[in-house]
Amino acid sequence: MADGLFGGFGGGAEEVPKKEMPKKERRVKLFPWDSVATQMLEPYGESSFDSMSLDALWAATAKGNKSAEYHSHLCAPQDQDPWHVGAGISLTAAALLAAIKHFRDENIQMLLKPEWYEKIEAEVKKLEPTLRILNLGKGSQVQRDTGSFRQAKKQKTGAFEATGTPPTAEDMKNAAKNFHQWLKQDRSPFRSFLFIVSASNTYYTAHIAETVARAGVAHKPMSVEDFQLAMEARNTQAPPASTASASTASGLFEM
Repeated sequence: MADGLFGGFGGGAEEVPKKEMPKKERRVKLFPWDSVATQMLEPYGESSFDSMSLDALWAATAKGNKSAEYHSHLCAPQDQDPWHVGAGISLTAAALLAAIKHFRDENIQMLLKPEWYEKIEAEVKKLEPTLRILNLGKGSQVQRDTGSFRQAKKQKTGAFEATGTPPTAEDMKNAAKNFHQWLKQDRSPFRSFLFIVSASNTYYTAHIAETVARAGVAHKPMSVEDFQLAMEARNTQAPPASTASASTASGLFEM
């Protein structure tokens, strides 16, 4: 009998009622690809991020997608989940600290007029201790993994690394207040600098694109003639069609 394979089509077979699938619950654990930075990245052009107003940006961030409840832990409900809001603040501090590290590169000093560099550095010098306190690393600071590499990684950056002493509750409270006040400022030399050098993500993506192309020329390798033939094909021909069939019976009859 082949009822198990062909049953349900004609022959007075009973109609099986459709079972509604339960709606998938969206997760609050965020992966790197869920972040706003990744979502707004345009690999081969300009990101539209800088054209968004703050209210439009927040609405899109809080909306999330079919998998993630939101695109930043800052969107977690304050009354129900302050831990994740704190994680969002901590990750923001970590991102800013990484930028500060590279702002102090000697190449940046050569590119900027001295008065501009000094103006930004004055703000950064005041902000940095606050960010170091807020940057708690990844994971829980309460659940300790004594003696493990994971615990060392969690405490890799921030105030603990700078001083060897974890911040006190009062330190954390003051740092949170200072950071909030900094974010509320209408003007900030450092924020202006970040806006300019981000260049709608074009410097980063252009750097990646040309480096990958150089790697291809050197190690695929690709010659001038290869480039010319490839561009002639791209300019004059249709893209190659896939030869794979959408569905086959091979899964049933192959031995």
